[in-house]
Formats: sequence, C-alpha cells, structure tokens
Amino acid sequence: MDAGSTDRSVPIIKKYSDRLTFWRSHADGGQSEAICDGWKRSTGEVLGWLNSDDYYYPDALRTAGTIFAEHPEILVVWGGIALVDERGNISRTKPAKTLSAVDLLLFKDVPGQPGAFIRRSVYEELGGPRLDLHYVMDWEMWLRILLRYSESSIAIVDRTLAGATQWSGAKTLTAATRDNEEVRRVLQDLFAKPNLNADVRAIEKRAYARTWWRQSKAELQLGRRWRSFRSLARSVQLAPANAGKAFQQSGRIFFQRSS
Repeated sequence: MDAGSTDRSVPIIKKYSDRLTFWRSHADGGQSEAICDGWKRSTGEVLGWLNSDDYYYPDALRTAGTIFAEHPEILVVWGGIALVDERGNISRTKPAKTLSAVDLLLFKDVPGQPGAFIRRSVYEELGGPRLDLHYVMDWEMWLRILLRYSESSIAIVDRTLAGATQWSGAKTLTAATRDNEEVRRVLQDLFAKPNLNADVRAIEKRAYARTWWRQSKAELQLGRRWRSFRSLARSVQLAPANAGKAFQQSGRIFFQRSS
C-alpha cells in the first residue's frame, strides 16, 4: 500500500508483483488508512503490518503462525524487535513484555509494532488503527486490545522477530510534539467513558502528566527551552510526585546545551 512514493519504491514493488495479491501507489489519507485498506483486502487469519523501512527476521511469520495454529485461545502475539540504523547495525533490542493497560497508559513500554500480530477476529471486533491518528495508531490499538482481552490471550515471544529502522527522517523521530497531542486526544476519549476499569480510572492524572513529561523532553531536543519548561510544569502540576525528577530535568533545560 504505497502512498505515491517518488523514490524507487514502485519499481521494487513491480519487480515482485507476481508474489503480491494486490498493490497500489497513490496518495491516501495516511498510514492508518493504508493499513486498514490493506487489511480489508486481505484474506488471512493472521494480520500485521510492516513499514517500508522495517523487515521480518527469518522464520518470524512461521513462529507467529505456529503459535496461533497450536493455541486457538491466543489472539495476539508480541515478539521482540531490533532497532537498527540505515546500514542494519543493531543499536539495541526491544524484547516483548507482558503489559497491562495501566503500563501502556504510562508508557512503561510499548510493544514493537513490526513484531506484533493479531487474529482477524480481533480486527473484526475492535477495528484497525484509528484513521484520525498518524503517530500513535499502534499504541492506541494495543490499548484497546489490553482493555478488551485477558492477559492469557496474548502470547509473548522471547525472541527477535523483526528489525525496525531508526533514521533521522523516520516519522517517530520527527513527530516533535504531535504524537503527545494525539495521545491526549485518545485519553480524552478514554476517560470520558462511564464504565471504565477502576485501575485505569485511578491513573488519569498520571497518564496526562506522562504526556507532558514526554512532550517536555521532545521540546528540549528541539531547542524549545521555555516551552519545554512549561510542559514540565504542567506535568508536575498533574502529578506532584514527579517533582524530584522534574527538578533534574529542569536543570538540563536551563544549564545544558540541547541537542
């Protein structure tokens, strides 16, 4: 599902077109729309998505498929990923972990998207990535899954299934503050629900505070020091227990050169 690339993407797609059920190259409404369009056209029992600069490790699909085939109660598979540079050198690995909705809301960890797979039944019940999200669509979908299904329905694979390329132009590294703005929009929708799990309801202020904390760090990296300080202050206002860490970060804001 190519969005009208002007690089060498289309010639590469054409080279392998005989192995593809479908492909297209034209402007679309963004990554979430492309994923949902692809999933609607798919016929498989297991779904995932792979960004153009990421790749599966050998036997990744076999590993996920075997788990689904042998364990009908499993609805989601999360495996580890390797974060690599443009030459394929591994900077670090990100293992898959058992998470709760609370963990995800506080960004204690986020499943590595290219190492994640779901059953079609999950997509049919919960839908795919939200079309109005462009930076945190995977995080929001994992949140819906954790709020809906039990921990026993998620398999954690203790091995690296995919490589995720980190480079200066990657969307996740150029989001600036837009990703945290999207997270707050998701939180507004979530905490407006009347029958929300009590454990989740209890961390509402901490969840919002975490977004401002993350935004403060992003603004600091962009050299926006006063904005960074204001975002940090909002975080502390919402979660005063973070004041100690905030003091340390405020020192970085005013006394260190931002990158």
